[in-house]
Amino acid sequence: MNNPTIKDRVNNYLYEKQLSRFARPFAAYLGQILMFHRIVQPDGGQRLPENQLYEVTPQILRDVIKFYRQQGFDFISLDEMMDRINGKKSANRFVSFTFDDGYTDTLTTAMPVLQEENIPFCMYVTTDFPDRKAMFWWDILEETLVKHEEVSFALDDKDYCISTRTLDEKRKAFQTICSLVMKSPVGVSAAWRAVFSLFHVDYSAYTERLTLSWDQIIEMSRNPLVTIGAHTCSHPPLAGLSEEEARDEMGKSMEIIRQKIGLDVVHFSYPYGSKLDVTDREARLAARLGFHSAVTTETGNVYQNHHKKAMLLPRLNVNRDTWRRDLKLAVDGCLAQTLNRS
Repeated sequence: MNNPTIKDRVNNYLYEKQLSRFARPFAAYLGQILMFHRIVQPDGGQRLPENQLYEVTPQILRDVIKFYRQQGFDFISLDEMMDRINGKKSANRFVSFTFDDGYTDTLTTAMPVLQEENIPFCMYVTTDFPDRKAMFWWDILEETLVKHEEVSFALDDKDYCISTRTLDEKRKAFQTICSLVMKSPVGVSAAWRAVFSLFHVDYSAYTERLTLSWDQIIEMSRNPLVTIGAHTCSHPPLAGLSEEEARDEMGKSMEIIRQKIGLDVVHFSYPYGSKLDVTDREARLAARLGFHSAVTTETGNVYQNHHKKAMLLPRLNVNRDTWRRDLKLAVDGCLAQTLNRS
């Protein structure tokens, strides 16, 4: 399961041979949006790579800032980014920092670094987390699989018993259970509750420990470096919902946050965010609801013609293992991934 993909091989070759520098003079993009989730120190315990893809250390965050300073990029807010997409001229390319979900460590660990370096950023909030209605299933599932050598549960009138003795089995179990839950006819939230009830997990304790409260979010919103964006109410894959359900998830999260912080909420992040999870329907809904921008998890740089697709903006995930390679190739304009220019 650790075999590199063709894209990884291409990226590794370009980076190791330093070939990407030849593409840089021809790169015509405006800038980049970086995607972060958690900023944490490693605790030394066993982990699953699936979740570690979305975690970086405070030192990596500092190193990323240093990298973009060396490249001569401007660090700008999403409002300023939209001004540039819509035609505002600048001699420099830009980078915008974004953080998904509303983890506590965005405030306690990331924000001190960003304040010290004077870096503006956007935090996209899933409102059911501070409302204590939802769960961080990915963290709960990982911890459960790491602790046990076998897991049993029932879902959709079927019983499952999965061996989780080895790391490879734990990773396969993570993917299998995720797939079952995402396809469940009872809905994602209800399916996770059914699974975790048989694991005897207190998921509310995880949410309380890992996610920001409304008081903390309000505190952050008062900082001029911080933009608060919306990330739905319950973090569902929107493409799997009816149009009315998707509109409610997007629009209600926008309004709840606006009422809490007393500021307009004009930036949105799609949960999961791949092409399977975000279609033109979701982009149209975002525009109709009045969002100025909406970001996906599709990999790519931001171009001038993204003013036509401001509801489907690409980002660059900051991966703790490959960030130096990925960001260097992206800056040079030849990251072998999906570059959303059309």
